[in-house]
Amino acid sequence: MTRPESMRTIPYLQALHDRYSEAGLRVVGVHTASREETKDEAAVEAAVNRLGITYPVLADPDGEMWLFYGAQGYPSRYLFNGDFRLEDMQVGEGLYGDLELMIQGLLDLNQEPLDPFRPEDADDVALIVPTADREGPANGQYAAGSVWLSLIGEGTVAVNGQEFSVPGPCALEVISNSNHHEGELEIEASSGVTVLSTCFAPGLAPAGKTD
Repeated sequence: MTRPESMRTIPYLQALHDRYSEAGLRVVGVHTASREETKDEAAVEAAVNRLGITYPVLADPDGEMWLFYGAQGYPSRYLFNGDFRLEDMQVGEGLYGDLELMIQGLLDLNQEPLDPFRPEDADDVALIVPTADREGPANGQYAAGSVWLSLIGEGTVAVNGQEFSVPGPCALEVISNSNHHEGELEIEASSGVTVLSTCFAPGLAPAGKTD
């Protein structure tokens, strides 16, 4: 709930579920809590509803599934065939097109893969390494594509004068930009809201520049 890298993966999992469930794909999410505040099952259910997730999501408050699968980071993806044998696994974001092609192979399908939801997710683009993630509200200068906040509590958070609702433990994209840029942040959380971290995602490199 509070990890931006996991939030950025969810639209792809939902799209794969929507596209291939009738052909036999079964998408199952597992929410392994990384903090005490994200163990509450009611908060997990609220987040699932808020995010429009229609595939099953299992709550793993004590990390039993995490240990069983030997997960090494967020998000971890596992692809099993029809005989429940592991075909592929990945830690982290990206390679969504490769994942879809593997799914098509297991389902004996041949379709044009889905387009990336964000330009920076395409396989053949150059990205600039962003400012490192920081604990708490990272007021001041930064260089990145998009900016996310990891939050707990209920209330609001204002970023550069724009107010966002905080409905509970969540990760919010507060600056959305596919291109690498430089900027400055002014973050102010209302009473009852804690900014756990400020997270910076890479953006597209200007033409002719890589990092």
